[in-house]
Amino acid sequence: MKTLYKYIPIFAILSLVACGDDSSSNSGNDGEPESSASSGTKAPSEIFNVRKPDQQAYFCHLEAMDIHDTLSAHDMICTFKYEKMDGFIYMQGTPTSCEGFMQALPVIESPKIELYVNGEMVKVSKPAYDWGGNHHVDEISFEYDGKKFAYNHSSTGFGWRPCQEMDCMKVYSEKGDLIKDGCGEDRTLPIVCNVVDEDGKFGTFEDHFKVCEGDERFFKDEADSDE
Repeated sequence: MKTLYKYIPIFAILSLVACGDDSSSNSGNDGEPESSASSGTKAPSEIFNVRKPDQQAYFCHLEAMDIHDTLSAHDMICTFKYEKMDGFIYMQGTPTSCEGFMQALPVIESPKIELYVNGEMVKVSKPAYDWGGNHHVDEISFEYDGKKFAYNHSSTGFGWRPCQEMDCMKVYSEKGDLIKDGCGEDRTLPIVCNVVDEDGKFGTFEDHFKVCEGDERFFKDEADSDE
């Protein structure tokens, strides 16, 4: 019995270590880890002063098309990873005008883009956001470190409609020459984007990319199997 009592404290310590406390599962933003491996040190909720997007940012009136609609601000947070650079971008997009065919579409001429790289905030130039027409094939772009970075979609489904937020990046020189197309079928420059909702919340940054149903590569696979 003395031998058994001698080992009881050891068993208790091992049990505590195994169970631990689940504080590591705490989240800063609906499941977002407090620290992120993608940025190296901090999660987006710790980096950016995330606003609640204005739900009545612009009233669109297009009489010729009988469009009368209220457009919301459109804010997004995305990962950023290229060569040895690692971090996040935060875009605040407020409509300054509108256009439309069948529906009102926001025109965001001067988005605010903040870039956090390798543990620090850095300045970008020429921030831009394109809503991407009725199908919403949108694009974010900006210049940093002598290059232009353009976020886009590597997969679209039926009718060239995306089934998820922007998922890849293209890199250009300042003159506009393509340096690397990370939006091909191999998706060599993957990113993850989340829309900020009306409460200022956004999702996690796990990569759940999927090829959209109706993507032309499905038809290519079917043609190959018929041969």
